[in-house]
Amino acid sequence: MSQFLNDDSQFSHDGRGEIDFDDAIRLPDGGSTCDIYRTKWQRRDVFVKRLKEEFRNKPLYLDALDKEFDVGVNLKHQSLPEYREFHRDYIVLDYIDGQTLAEMISRQDPWLTNERNIIKMLRELVDVVGYLHRHNVVHCDIKPDNIMITANGRNLVLIDFDKSYTDALGDTSGHPGKYGLPTDEKGRMAIDFHGIGMVVEKLKESVRGFKFSAYKKFVKACNKSDVDCEELFAILDYTPSIPQKQIKYIMILVAIIIMSVVIYFSNNREGNSVSSEDVDTIFTEPVTDEKIKQDSAYSEEIISPKSDENGLKTEISANEIEYNSPKKLWDIAEKKAAILDGVIKPQFDELQASLDHLQKLKNDTTLSGEELLDAIRRQGDLEDEYVKEAVLRAQELFNLDQANELDQRELSRILFKSKAYTEYKRRYAREGREFRLEYERRLQKEGKTLEDLN
Repeated sequence: MSQFLNDDSQFSHDGRGEIDFDDAIRLPDGGSTCDIYRTKWQRRDVFVKRLKEEFRNKPLYLDALDKEFDVGVNLKHQSLPEYREFHRDYIVLDYIDGQTLAEMISRQDPWLTNERNIIKMLRELVDVVGYLHRHNVVHCDIKPDNIMITANGRNLVLIDFDKSYTDALGDTSGHPGKYGLPTDEKGRMAIDFHGIGMVVEKLKESVRGFKFSAYKKFVKACNKSDVDCEELFAILDYTPSIPQKQIKYIMILVAIIIMSVVIYFSNNREGNSVSSEDVDTIFTEPVTDEKIKQDSAYSEEIISPKSDENGLKTEISANEIEYNSPKKLWDIAEKKAAILDGVIKPQFDELQASLDHLQKLKNDTTLSGEELLDAIRRQGDLEDEYVKEAVLRAQELFNLDQANELDQRELSRILFKSKAYTEYKRRYAREGREFRLEYERRLQKEGKTLEDLN
């Protein structure tokens, strides 16, 4: 039995630093032997991993928990959790804002269909495994449930060291048979590389639209007995190619998507507000060859000079607008967007600050699902007001007719080139999913549904 189990007074501090489990939120991601909680501790958000009641007096499981802390607290890497404190039957770790890879696979998260994301994730996984091996630690349980992807930055964090190899704790180490290895392979570094290969195979098997060009080569290397991190990095050292057809039309397609947003806002001026679900649908609209063919007419657009009724100098001459190639159209839009930004930036700075506040509310574990949902709806109402105002100001500044298709296309390009507008819309399209998942989780925990609140 370790020193921590023999004398836990050095960590308990007469109870002053202990977790109040009555105020902690139990999460649904616990394993077979431990429950996972989220709570506040010493003014920080933390995870708490606590043995289930039936295991709290069993030396084997207490020692395994002790071992996890003893291993984790001495490791410092950007892809590892920060271990904070050990109490007899639980450990305290810094909160990781994200979700497990297993959850993402279950939800068919579209992030997993982008090959660049897969390569980034695998590079980070190989890097942290290499770090562990250099410190004589073998994780022994690499699987989607033990891989977290953070909400901000989409970075990988490898969790759960209770099965990591150590000579002193035979049965609490990972079992090599699960990875197709001989039983005498316990503690060998190969077990972690086999685990990485099994993660990739799980993605290939379970994620619709999964793409990884080096899949076969990478998995084959992971299953070699003498593979090392350098060999895996060499396989991952490439950039996925983009079809030339998509490169040619990428700017056109993005403009069309933005135009869809603008038209939707215009049509709903006097009606219902646009929900975050609508925004997500627009921003994730699939690109097909048929759509590219239909929208290629953009490249032939010709527009006439616009007079400025407000007396603003756009620095765009009539000769410059007489005939417009796609490049000229975007150059013109960029200049007009700079003018528009000078008008709308204060409102969109306010929207960004409001999103920062909403992130803080999302991380506040004391807030109910209904309270968080109300805050999200207030954000949506404020966004609707300022986005509609931005569209109206652009129409006024550049004399654009809402009923004219060419004017609407020009408006779409201006908004796409507007830094204030696009930076906010892209951020909200990304973070809006996080907010919805969080309030739905809280409502489920509280035994409520969205219908109950409407």
